[in-house]
Amino acid sequence: MCLIKLFGINRYSTFVHHVLFLLLLYNIYLTLKLLNASSLTKTDCINEKSNTSYFHLQLSSGRWDSRRMVKTYDNVMIAEQKQSGMVCLATQCSVDRLSSIVDMAKNWNGPISIAVYVAGEELYYLQDFVRFLRRCYQSVHQMVTFHLALPANQFPKSSQSAFTTDLLSCHHDPNTVLSNLLDQLPETLKRWRIRMPYPQNHLRNLARYNCQTHYSLVVDIDIIPSVNSAILLNNFLSERPKCLKCVYVLPTYEIHKSAAQPKNVSELIKLKSAGLARYFHVEIFKLNQMPTNFIMFEKNSKKYNTLHISHKVPKYQLYYEPFYISLNNVPSYDERFIGYGYTRNSQVYEMFAAKYQFEVLANIFTFQHNFASQKKKSNYREIQYAENLSLFTKFKKEIAARYLLNSFQ
Repeated sequence: MCLIKLFGINRYSTFVHHVLFLLLLYNIYLTLKLLNASSLTKTDCINEKSNTSYFHLQLSSGRWDSRRMVKTYDNVMIAEQKQSGMVCLATQCSVDRLSSIVDMAKNWNGPISIAVYVAGEELYYLQDFVRFLRRCYQSVHQMVTFHLALPANQFPKSSQSAFTTDLLSCHHDPNTVLSNLLDQLPETLKRWRIRMPYPQNHLRNLARYNCQTHYSLVVDIDIIPSVNSAILLNNFLSERPKCLKCVYVLPTYEIHKSAAQPKNVSELIKLKSAGLARYFHVEIFKLNQMPTNFIMFEKNSKKYNTLHISHKVPKYQLYYEPFYISLNNVPSYDERFIGYGYTRNSQVYEMFAAKYQFEVLANIFTFQHNFASQKKKSNYREIQYAENLSLFTKFKKEIAARYLLNSFQ
């Protein structure tokens, strides 16, 4: 009788264990189903493709300038190929000028660090355009690293990207693609962009300090280097002893938009003889480049085919602002200069005060594929120019005191 009772109890205990085990499995099943349902609900609510930033970017991070006017972001899109060689090209632009990077990257054929100024919803279309450029142009994909600068009063609500260029053929002209993208901007932002005080010196510093090479060439986005400039400069700089206060000037020309890009100095001189090339800013601001001495550059380029030093710039002239190769020990661009006027030549002014020697290179040059014309300045540019002129006067006194100069120009 006791055995029967014991046997019955054991069977009952086993049955209870089975039931509890089945209930446990059922609870696990329900939990997994609920979690899966929650995940599906989130996917339905958020379109991952349209809300994922193409850039490596978190808007809550970044770095403010000293006056909290501009917030900068380093390396939001890194070039596929690691920066190497002796020299990196550093450039900057607003979104509407970015298509020039195609010609720049093709001719330079080396690492490029570019800082782009973007406001509000422009960020979305900038990401779409960079995606198009990297997909369609190997030189951009391999060589160009992007950085961003955003104004404090025009922040986007998110870092989303719609990827509207994914279906576009690479045969599309990049200027047209960019223009069509920016046509979608809100009218209020378009009007703001026309009057925006563009922080050129912030962007120049951002691009230059993200160069990983010993030397850098800082140019504006529409200044195109002659063919294979990076390779020629690598060979030239690697054979020269390091000079801490030597900078190497690349003479700059304007090429008429109807003319083909010159491949060498011989073609450049032929275009000049035909009236299709001229010295940079010769019509609108002659003092800008005069000390370079273009005639001597052309003469000395004919003597030898190799890249070499043509001549030295004998003395400083006020408002001189050449494009040059330098070590990254040169002074920063003063970020107090905002907008139009005195942004580059203030930095060159300090370099001469610090006794840097400017040497003009032969058989290499830069050019703008357009004849610059004298245009009437808009009211807002006139205001920016006047403010920067007043600041430049104070700046010269500061430099004179800092470098113990007896006088300043």
